[in-house]
Amino acid sequence: MKKVYLVFFLLFVFFGVAKAQSNVDLGIFAGTSHYLGDLNKERLFYAPSFSFGGFYSYNLNPRYAIKAAVNYAPIRGNDADFANEFQQLRAEQFKTNITDISVQFEFNFSKYMYSPMKKSFSPYVSAGLGIAMVNQAGDFSYNLIIPFGLGAKFHLTRRISVAALWEFRKTFTDALDGYDFPQSSEFGSTLHNNDWYYIAGISFSYKINYYKLLCPAYDN
Repeated sequence: MKKVYLVFFLLFVFFGVAKAQSNVDLGIFAGTSHYLGDLNKERLFYAPSFSFGGFYSYNLNPRYAIKAAVNYAPIRGNDADFANEFQQLRAEQFKTNITDISVQFEFNFSKYMYSPMKKSFSPYVSAGLGIAMVNQAGDFSYNLIIPFGLGAKFHLTRRISVAALWEFRKTFTDALDGYDFPQSSEFGSTLHNNDWYYIAGISFSYKINYYKLLCPAYDN
C-alpha cells in the first residue's frame, strides 16, 4: 500500500501545481497493449488487446512537460501460439486486466509550440513512476511500475494536438501472466525474470486556457 500512497501523493502535488497554471492539456489515448514474459519472451506486438486511457499534462515550456495518466491495458498469452516443444507441452494461457496510474516527465527534442508559420512537430521521450492495479480472474494486486517510452507530437490546430506513442512498463513481478518461475539460489538468476507490458497507439489532446509562452523572442 505504501506504493499506492506514493503515487497518489505525486498526483496530488502535480494537480495542485497544475491547477494554478493555465498551460495544460487534457487528452485521451486509444491503441493496443502487449505483453513480454514467461509465455512470450521476445515477440513484439504479440496478442494485441484494445487499450485506452486519459491524461492531464502541464507544459513547463516548449521543451518539457509533466503528464499524469490513467490507462487500461489488458494483456493475454497462450503457449499454443508458439512452435517450440516446451511451450506446446506446457500449454499455459492467461488473460490479465491491468489499470495503471502514472506520472511521467516528457522531453521534446524540438520546441513544441503552435505556430501558423511552420509545422509544429516534435519527437519526444518520457519516463516516470506509477502503480499497476492487476486483476487476474478477480484476484487483485498492486505493483510498482516504471513507465518510459517515446513518441511524436503534432499540432493540428492552436488547441488540438495528436501524438503517436509507444510506452513500456517495467514491473517488479513475474506473475502478470499467472506463471511464476520458482526462485532458488541455483536457478533464480537464470530462470526468474520480471514481466513487462507496453502500450502503443494514438492520443489526442486539447489545450485549455491557451496563452502564448513567454515572449515572441523565446521562439527565435
